[in-house]
Amino acid sequence: MPSVLLALIATPNAMKKFNILFIHKDPCARAYKEAVALTRRGHTIDLAVEKVSQHPEILGHVRSVHTYADYGQLAGIVRNGSWDIVHGHNEPNTPTAVAIENARCPVVYDCHDFSGLRQRLTGTRHKTERCCFEQSHAVIVVSENMAAVVQERYTPRWMVSLPCYCLVEEMERSSREKLPGNHLVYQGMLLDAGITPLEYRNYHPFFKKMVEHGIHVHVYCSAFNPKVQSSYIELRESSDLFHFHQQVPYARLLDEMGQYHWGLAAFNMQEILEPDKRLFLNSILPNKLFDYVFSGVCPVVYNNRTAGEWVERHDAGYHVRSENELIDVLLHAQPKQPMNDLSLISMEEHIRDIENLYHGLLG
Repeated sequence: MPSVLLALIATPNAMKKFNILFIHKDPCARAYKEAVALTRRGHTIDLAVEKVSQHPEILGHVRSVHTYADYGQLAGIVRNGSWDIVHGHNEPNTPTAVAIENARCPVVYDCHDFSGLRQRLTGTRHKTERCCFEQSHAVIVVSENMAAVVQERYTPRWMVSLPCYCLVEEMERSSREKLPGNHLVYQGMLLDAGITPLEYRNYHPFFKKMVEHGIHVHVYCSAFNPKVQSSYIELRESSDLFHFHQQVPYARLLDEMGQYHWGLAAFNMQEILEPDKRLFLNSILPNKLFDYVFSGVCPVVYNNRTAGEWVERHDAGYHVRSENELIDVLLHAQPKQPMNDLSLISMEEHIRDIENLYHGLLG
């Protein structure tokens, strides 16, 4: 990968404080973390959104909220406002494309999910994605492996990688005593088999095999829906080792996870036939990986090369290559010691890369 795309502008002694417009249909965890970290550095964030339902706590860290009902209204907000930077978050991609067409300042495209890699885009959707990657002033992606994949398909002007790290200064880290026995936790989305295009979220085969080997499995799903999670409900009813927890606030989740030994960061590739989708799953860096590390839980990574390389490089967990190896690690390996220096996974620390990017764009 050409180093010029990932090079960062040297930070001046007196960094300019920016007025930034975040555009997002409904701000997610990544947008929330970036907003908190940027405002801690003295910058000002405004929002242009359809709604704020996923992470309403972001409202405590922004100056104002502009709501739009359609893309015409969004275009007017962008055109008539005065910001130093417009920072567009996907998915969807269209709001960022609207900003590129209407903004009077640099537009940054923050690609959380590479839609065209995860699924086949045609017509307008493909043109919109190309616009975001190639006509924005800079692109932010979640891993260096993802940056390499983007370069194979598009020609961004400037690109940096920012994994979805933790707000280590925002959350209190507790040292929980581990539960007796052998306990694994999974937090995030989970679905029954056969639900496309997210069939890689079918964790039931993994969990069933774990409880059959005497391992306690604790699940905190990001959204509970019995219609698409019936296999997990049946597993809960048939096994005392499968624990289906209710949704809890993020800070409480990080605290509760500290009592478990293992954290699962994995995808199910059994139903994935498309090479691009496999490449997508192997090049992303899941939020949950850093949440586990923050909580003092030992990550076990399966079917995610980028996350696996990360835990191996930092001796922070285990990277397994098969279900049998997964079970073997859970039964016989010693969990890695919790990471003491959290600067490695600190969004507050790494947000400086984005701050430097803004400064470089404005010269």
